[in-house]
Amino acid sequence: MDKIIPISEFQVRAKKWVDQVRDTDQPVIITQRGKPAAVLVSCDEYEGMQATLDEMSYPDWKKRLARAKRELAAGKWQSLESYTKERAAKR
Repeated sequence: MDKIIPISEFQVRAKKWVDQVRDTDQPVIITQRGKPAAVLVSCDEYEGMQATLDEMSYPDWKKRLARAKRELAAGKWQSLESYTKERAAKR
């Protein structure tokens, strides 16, 4: 379950909340006047959301996702580390 805190609590203990989000990767919803105003997420989570939005900006994203799922199920995948090394070797 998401943590929900008022902005006054965040202002007083910002470091505590940032540390908690970084360590647990669980978002914190910050309210203002009793209504959700912002969400504190880890950098990894934010970068993942941005990457997802980028992928979904392609008109054929559903087709590409279906292909990736088929390839994964068929065992046709490569770790990011080995892919990165392979690409670096080709340069």
